Amino acid sequence: MITTSIYICTNLFVFATFILRQWMLNGVTKYLNPDYLINGVAILAFSFFLIVAIIYYTLYIKKRRFVFTNKIQQELEIWVTQAILDENVEGSKYNIPKKFLTNLKTSLAKQFVIDELIKTKKNLTGTASKNIIALYLELGLKKSSLKKIETSKWSIKAKGIHELYSMEQFDCFELIYKLTNSNNEFVRMEAQIGVINLTGFDGLRFLDDISFPLTGWQQIKLLDQLKSSDDREELSSKIPHWLISKNDTVIILALKLADEYQQFLVHDKVVKCLQHKNDLVRNQTIKTLIRIANETTSHILVEQYARENNINQLAILDALNKTATVDQAWFLINLLDDESDAVKLKAGRCLANCFPQGLEALEERGRAPQGPYQQIYLHIKSEMER
Repeated sequence: MITTSIYICTNLFVFATFILRQWMLNGVTKYLNPDYLINGVAILAFSFFLIVAIIYYTLYIKKRRFVFTNKIQQELEIWVTQAILDENVEGSKYNIPKKFLTNLKTSLAKQFVIDELIKTKKNLTGTASKNIIALYLELGLKKSSLKKIETSKWSIKAKGIHELYSMEQFDCFELIYKLTNSNNEFVRMEAQIGVINLTGFDGLRFLDDISFPLTGWQQIKLLDQLKSSDDREELSSKIPHWLISKNDTVIILALKLADEYQQFLVHDKVVKCLQHKNDLVRNQTIKTLIRIANETTSHILVEQYARENNINQLAILDALNKTATVDQAWFLINLLDDESDAVKLKAGRCLANCFPQGLEALEERGRAPQGPYQQIYLHIKSEMER
């Protein structure tokens, strides 16, 4: 607010200076009249006075808010302490003074209390955590969170979603679920995190319906949220359905899920994604196959190599570095003649790591008078000696 006020007043000051400059340029003699100079000085003085007045008023409001919230915090600490220490409060009524409830009628106080309760709950488990939720309900703060969801402002709507799932309001699941396909990216991301927070892996059913792409950041947040959930029994039966989604980012997330939770049962379904037209989907498929590899994976990747772009070819070589068998030895030796030095290096690394005589074969190639083979051999040898 202070910044905005200063910006407005500064513009007034610049405008006044501009007027004075125009007066000077359009006729110095005419505008040196004392009346014009007095008017210009008056405008400048008013601008400075306005700046000082707005700053003073803003600081006054901030001080009042600080004093008010500090008072609320002191009273709130009493109930939070009781909620944490009392093992039998859950489901009972708190004896909250009317004065505190009166202060809580302002939106500033409500938001402050909600934020404090959410912050406190993050560090608690068991009965203490449930008691914080009970206090949230007893203070009537759920109504405030629900009201936020009804607003048209995306930032307030997203905040309301966050408050409801943070306070484990399971009865609001369907309300939050409807927003997982919201037109606003931030609202749907918060809603998607919310349904997972409330129901774990079962919340991923929104992947069946969403029409908007999942950004890389959204995927990271969703995977991170799932770490606290243990019920993943049906994941292997759901992933195949997501792998044939029309939304490419859903396929990529499904592949990451198969990778993260090593879903070996979906290996053959994942292999089919190597035929997908999207380079990013195929790249993630290659990375996933490293984690859920079986005896056929290396052969499949070798066959795929010639059909891939340079980035995915390098990804395949990274995969073969962990999965290659003796059947891929000649394929890797032939790649030592590739025009790309990066391919030569990765192929050489695969040979050295996966085959007993691989390093010797690379050393022999390093005696060639042309090419970077000597440097590649020395580099890989130093890696293996670390």
